[in-house]
Amino acid sequence: MWKEDYVTINDMDLHYVTAGEGELMLFLHGFPYFWYNWHHQIEEFSKDYKVVAVDMRGYNLSDKPEDVASYDMSILVDDVKKLVEAFGEKECILVGHDWGGAVAWTLAYSSPEYISRLIMFDAPHPYTFRRELAENPAQREASSYMGYFQRPDSHERLLANDGEKLRKMLFDPLVAKGAMAEAEVEKYIEAWKQPGAMKAMLHYYRAISFYPFEDHVKQPVQLPYEQFDQPVLQFWGDADAAFENSNLDGVENYLSDLTIHRFPGVGHAPHLEKPEEVNRLMREFLAEK
Repeated sequence: MWKEDYVTINDMDLHYVTAGEGELMLFLHGFPYFWYNWHHQIEEFSKDYKVVAVDMRGYNLSDKPEDVASYDMSILVDDVKKLVEAFGEKECILVGHDWGGAVAWTLAYSSPEYISRLIMFDAPHPYTFRRELAENPAQREASSYMGYFQRPDSHERLLANDGEKLRKMLFDPLVAKGAMAEAEVEKYIEAWKQPGAMKAMLHYYRAISFYPFEDHVKQPVQLPYEQFDQPVLQFWGDADAAFENSNLDGVENYLSDLTIHRFPGVGHAPHLEKPEEVNRLMREFLAEK
């Protein structure tokens, strides 16, 4: 049985789904997903863990601050720290995808004590991603959509025709492969159409303001730590249109205990496209002591 509830974090109500008992496993989704992004993992890992999949601020049923400054990375990271504490824990197994992965990486290099193990899905490492944006024209091209997302009217355009642009980009390929049903796509559309949601979701991009890249890649990433010492499992879809595979080059220089699983021909969401294999590999990783 899955339970839905709200928790008040930083003067804001965050919606979440939880199931199971045991060590806390906290899931952070990315754009344009919501807690349901993790339904395969909730079902599997609630057998052994206390699983919590949150709607991050601005998404679905969570509160949606209107100002862009409310989506600064430091605030997003503090949300996660407060979430761990709200569930009565000092640390968690942290699982992140896309933007949720970006927040998880930043937490790992600013307050690593909150993370016992880190599991990442198609979220490039902050140091290598900044390097790729600076040095790799192919990555700049792949990330050029950020300029569109930062437009003041982008939320209206992306909501047009029931989110047709996002559906074609992210979900139609999964439906064609049999990895997602049309009824599941409708769940995402419903989340996007929550009042103010799409605008708030895009504030993540407006707040970080990576584009135009030339203004932001001249200086390396400044984080308190350059090394993360807890075990890390990195899943990577080799056919992810958003990230060049070269983001993985040299990532081992910043991690003491790294395992990488690459999925040939798989796109941006391996946990949706290959859930059984992903869950098996996660269990193997978590079983290692």
